Amino acid sequence: MRNRSNTLAALLLGLPLMALAQGEVRTADPADCAGAIYIKDSIVTCDNPGRGFGNVLEIKENISTDLKWFEREHHTTWYLFRAPVKTSLTFDIIPHDPQDDIDFLLFQGNIPDFCGKVLSKQVAPVRSNISRNDPGINSMCGLRKDATEDFVRSGVGSSYSRAIDVEEGDLYYLVVDFPDRPRGGFTIRFHYDPPPPPPVEEVLPQRLVVTIADSLSGESLEASISIEGMMFDSIVEARGRSRYEFRMDTYRKLRVNCLRKGYMFRSMRVKASGDSLVQVDLKLQPIQPGAKVVLDDIHFVGNDSKVLRSSQGSLYMLLHFMEQNPAATIEIQGHVNGPTIKKNNPELVELSTERAQTVFNFLLVNDVDPSRLAYVGMGNSQMLFPDPKNRQESEANRRVEVRITGYGELATPSATPARRSSH
Repeated sequence: MRNRSNTLAALLLGLPLMALAQGEVRTADPADCAGAIYIKDSIVTCDNPGRGFGNVLEIKENISTDLKWFEREHHTTWYLFRAPVKTSLTFDIIPHDPQDDIDFLLFQGNIPDFCGKVLSKQVAPVRSNISRNDPGINSMCGLRKDATEDFVRSGVGSSYSRAIDVEEGDLYYLVVDFPDRPRGGFTIRFHYDPPPPPPVEEVLPQRLVVTIADSLSGESLEASISIEGMMFDSIVEARGRSRYEFRMDTYRKLRVNCLRKGYMFRSMRVKASGDSLVQVDLKLQPIQPGAKVVLDDIHFVGNDSKVLRSSQGSLYMLLHFMEQNPAATIEIQGHVNGPTIKKNNPELVELSTERAQTVFNFLLVNDVDPSRLAYVGMGNSQMLFPDPKNRQESEANRRVEVRITGYGELATPSATPARRSSH
């Protein structure tokens, strides 16, 4: 997956081709501060700790006797959490293999650009323990009320640092580091005294119901879906059913994507609504030569062929479609918006060709067989809105379409002699 993310990043930046789950331009790695895992419970188990320091070495070049800092990151996992109550915070970090030596740093995180400031050492840990593991207590470490030191440096010393007083809602970052390659995982147990009140189960006000059916027969189809916009910072995914039901906050602008082997993939925008029920009915078209789908979520930078980062969802949807349907061959058609310019203008044809080639290149470097791909620039010859009245209509003209040219042994000729095959 990391190779795909790096590939997409190169395309997004307009870099040369040799110089996008479902996901990210650069994979968020929990071995990095920016990929810190959010802790929602008092017990956290990590069965497979990361190997290495991730994409960014945030902690480095410290002397081995530093009181607060690791000498450098080795094999780290970053966490963040909020204190649920005003309390004296204590915790245990329990290695699953007592031969493992675990160190930790604890930072107060209510700071703008916290991760950047860790890298530049504009912030410092409020607690740390870098002492040698003690097999006599199964190599556990953490914070304890009877500990006397806020920081314990490398070498022989107490495995526990002093508890810290926290206010309700305070944000903290916890970095767990293995100086040597981990033998096993670990468990973190937080102790809150007094304990936080039991959570109140919140019933979200709006129901979202998604159904999937064959567009020809009307029969229900089991398919995979992904929903963008339902949750603030993540994509909701589900599979294996023909009907899905969710609860969510009102006035959410959604994009529902659907994929099933043997069918054209489908994306639908859902307008924000305050209604108690939002119903989305997806009709999937069987794959056949000549079938088309519009990648209306692929956007480009101005009069350029560089893809905006917001387009990665559609690119990966197309990639997954090609992976699920190895018998399908496609033609990628680029279209531009040029209502005041004569059709087949060479510059517009060239721009639309470059945009189609950008999508072609993305599939190519993600190991799709080039014999299954072709691309063509249509210029402004097939605008959906020849006289666009607003920005939405102009954006609809500026699109990429995917046309099925073959499925199995069936094939249809290209729509235009301007077609360019892989080369």
